[in-house]
Amino acid sequence: MNSIAITFFSLGAIVLWGGLMLTLGITIYNEKKLKMQ
Repeated sequence: MNSIAITFFSLGAIVLWGGLMLTLGITIYNEKKLKMQ
């Protein structure tokens, strides 16, 4: 693999993990808000 492919692979992995963490964070946040009411 050349450096360009590695860079794209790394960016893709970061975007995927970022989206996953964001989804989890929003889900937990919404559940906490519902329990507070």
